[in-house]
Amino acid sequence: MSVKTMYNYIDSGVLLTRNIDLNKCILTFCFPDTGLFLTYLLNRCTQGAVKEVFDRLENKLGTYDFLRLFNTILTGRGAEFGDPDALETGINGIERASLYYCDPMCSGQKGAVEEAHTMLRMIVPKKTVFTDLSQWKLKKAVDHLNSTPRARLNGMTPYEAALFKYDYEILNKLGLKPVYDKDEVTLTPRLIDLRS
Repeated sequence: MSVKTMYNYIDSGVLLTRNIDLNKCILTFCFPDTGLFLTYLLNRCTQGAVKEVFDRLENKLGTYDFLRLFNTILTGRGAEFGDPDALETGINGIERASLYYCDPMCSGQKGAVEEAHTMLRMIVPKKTVFTDLSQWKLKKAVDHLNSTPRARLNGMTPYEAALFKYDYEILNKLGLKPVYDKDEVTLTPRLIDLRS
């Protein structure tokens, strides 16, 4: 079936899926050295939507700290990353990052993000409808993921490792808050109450 045929079926109500179900997606960042994980809910999976997140992050962090955190970005070859110049060039025309693409069908080249995606799927399982997903709920999930101790970090959480490497001010600008009571960390769908 062609993409156009599928959209025609959706538009005419033949399928249960609605157009709005095809729009929302999650943009993720993972810092391999600390395991720190960031997520941003996009209403559309487009180059413009990704650039808007990059620009917003640069505005919050400032160009120097953006460059410090996002100097090198390894990504897949999705169309949303199809304009590397727009993503690499900052809001003031300064080069803010270098984008590199994984080889096709080689998800292992970005293993840290794949591990984080697996953990995120514990909270937002496959086939979850994103209609009720908000950036606030996604942020709550990320705070719990970043508060989960990791063996490869010698029992530290990604938040603690990032706090050690960067500082509180940067993590605060990113909107990250740790879950201090480890017994409160929840990695299940009930954390953000989404329906599958």
